[in-house]
Amino acid sequence: MKTLLNVLLLAVLAVGIVACGGVEGNKAKTGEAEKPNPTPTATETYMVGGSSTVGWVGTKRFVGGKHTGTLPIKNGRIEVADGQIVGGEILLNMAGIVNTDLEGDGKGQLEGHLKSADFFDVANHPNAKFEITGTEPITGVADATHKVKGNLTLKGVSKSIEFNAKIAVAGDVVTATAQQFVIDRTQWGISYGSTDKDSVADDLKDKVISNDIGIALAITARRVTN
Repeated sequence: MKTLLNVLLLAVLAVGIVACGGVEGNKAKTGEAEKPNPTPTATETYMVGGSSTVGWVGTKRFVGGKHTGTLPIKNGRIEVADGQIVGGEILLNMAGIVNTDLEGDGKGQLEGHLKSADFFDVANHPNAKFEITGTEPITGVADATHKVKGNLTLKGVSKSIEFNAKIAVAGDVVTATAQQFVIDRTQWGISYGSTDKDSVADDLKDKVISNDIGIALAITARRVTN
């Protein structure tokens, strides 16, 4: 009987894996944090505006469902030389993380949990940072003109990431839009409820939260004038 139950359990899980899927988007290339290239002396600084947005998506394995939300940008700057982004830094206010798919108590509980030490530990790490180390023009990629490289710091851990974005430098304005890309939160030490793909049965207990987080960006920055 126990063997039969195990077979049925694995069958149900297999269906769930196919049906539920994961976070949509291309996987960002990640690695050890890199030292930024020397910034050219003849650069122009653009300050990131309040209309800029950072969106996030998290999903559950097996049981289905997802949560969406936003992160406020505390401040940011972009350095441009010869019409190309060559550096900069964007600071995210992790204490301001917002859930957008729930209401009432559920919304407050989820936001509180995300701010706790289980996830982003905002009491000790109130900000996250993305340091741009360079961009590279690309062709043949839908909705993207450049590969963006930089160091992402979450919960005090810094890792390099690469993702595609559509970038335009036009006069006094820089715009950068990144369709949803995916990072593995466990690489930044955020392991609560993480999934162990080698132990499917254990995932039924409480490890149903996908390791992947989807991130989408829409950045607008204006040139600083003297």
